[in-house]
Amino acid sequence: MREFHEREKTGLPCLRWLRWGGRDISRTPCISEFLISVPASLPNAPEPATRLLREQIYEQLRADILDCTLAPGAEIREGELALRFGVSKSPVRDALMHLQREGLVVTLPRQGYRVSSVSLADVDDMFHLRAALERACMERIVRHASDAQLGALERFRRFEPAEWPGGFIAYNRAFHRSLAELARNARMRDHLTDLIDQMERVVRVSVASVKEGNPQVIVREHGAMIDALQARDGRRAERLAERHIATAGKRVQGALARLVVPGRPLQRSE
Repeated sequence: MREFHEREKTGLPCLRWLRWGGRDISRTPCISEFLISVPASLPNAPEPATRLLREQIYEQLRADILDCTLAPGAEIREGELALRFGVSKSPVRDALMHLQREGLVVTLPRQGYRVSSVSLADVDDMFHLRAALERACMERIVRHASDAQLGALERFRRFEPAEWPGGFIAYNRAFHRSLAELARNARMRDHLTDLIDQMERVVRVSVASVKEGNPQVIVREHGAMIDALQARDGRRAERLAERHIATAGKRVQGALARLVVPGRPLQRSE
């Protein structure tokens, strides 16, 4: 039977005597070398409060980037953010590294960070990928969603600004996220919802594409998609979803083309 003891004289929390079957083997060369190498204390895991703080900073910065509070191309400095959040630079740096891995910020050597810019080519790529993902969602929803789940989509047949604090953008995001959830494919859902979040920057920068158009046209498109899904007509649902995203892409690209020179990064107009 093994027993571990601490030296009582010093009170040090390191191992001093090691017994095996009642015999002291702490002075055996290999064992004594091991005991010397054992640190007085092992490093503690990050405190839950520290982890929570880092996550909160990350979530807030991510939200600021996606809603364009931090505009595309804006420079970010660790020191300024540390002052803003009332913390040291360490949790800020962790949050920025997380955002860098997501492609939302880029590192500037010896300067700090910058919010990733968006080009017209990026916009085209995002809509192309989103069309493919949403079409795949339609096929899975028809096969896997219950009648009750499809019935829950009824609330998206109408848009009333008073019912959506975030306005039409919030309504539209909720509809497409609901479709992603109903597809019952976790990987597809995660990719699609992340893409929807990142595309929100583009929509907000080109907010004129929503204000100048008629939101009810888009609501009617949603209604047609809901009809196809509830009828379990997979091919029609896929066609409508693809057309819906393609039309949105043209609308957004048209609005952005008035703000940028093709091939150059997108910046928010003042």
